[in-house]
Amino acid sequence: METASAPKSWLTLSHQAEIPREEQDSSSNPTPPGNWILHHEMLNSNDVLIVASQTCDIQKSSMQEPYIEVIRGFWTSDRSIMHQAGKNSSRLFLMQSRTRSSESKDALVADATVRIQIEKAALLALTPQYGFKENDKVTSAKFSNWLARRYNRPALPDAIVDAIQKPVVKAVDKLPASHNLHPVLDGIDEILFFLRNDSVPFQVDMIFLRDERNDAPYVNDEDAARLGGWIANTLLKGNEAELMDWEILSRKEISVYNYGNAYELPLDYYSSWDESTES
Repeated sequence: METASAPKSWLTLSHQAEIPREEQDSSSNPTPPGNWILHHEMLNSNDVLIVASQTCDIQKSSMQEPYIEVIRGFWTSDRSIMHQAGKNSSRLFLMQSRTRSSESKDALVADATVRIQIEKAALLALTPQYGFKENDKVTSAKFSNWLARRYNRPALPDAIVDAIQKPVVKAVDKLPASHNLHPVLDGIDEILFFLRNDSVPFQVDMIFLRDERNDAPYVNDEDAARLGGWIANTLLKGNEAELMDWEILSRKEISVYNYGNAYELPLDYYSSWDESTES
């Protein structure tokens, strides 16, 4: 759905509570200490709204569930953003891509950091568009899993972030646009890993899951070996982790146990408690 005049909203808490009461001037700030303040900001005119609510929740009576949830979507030709959205990101998701000319490509990207609630009755005045390519059932299923994963993924301990995720993310960011690893990374849906020990230097086993979308590059064993070797060298430079083994699998081949118990390795950013900013 097009955003038209849709705003995003958020709450902040009044900071007046931090000011000594005798110094507070109620005439200049009518908001009592500790009150919530509602802010609004218009979305970009080229943004779209992507429905995130489940079908059964949409069909429920408005008396039971009066709103549906949507997230921000946007078209972009920025290759770095398209890479982030396709690389195991918990914030961005690649809905579809299209080739506009021989040298131009853009993509529709969902942004989970901007969420809005819409009254169900408003849908009657709108004409929704399908957000995926026609007959693409793989991406729609992945999208549902991605929405849930933002809330159920385990937080990586700082030691693991510093030893494994941070060096890999930084190394990916430094790859030249023409590097031959980019097509390999574009063909990998998720990178999962296990630890053989619980202290530095970590011994790591990885699983590369193939991206099964029709337009994703196919990653063969030779490609996977090149990626595994590159990650192994990247980790060795940090001296805090070592890649012991890797394998490349499809979703049909990975066991439920391994998929449910492995750590995820997002390649778009990292964060840790001892850092005030994210990469």
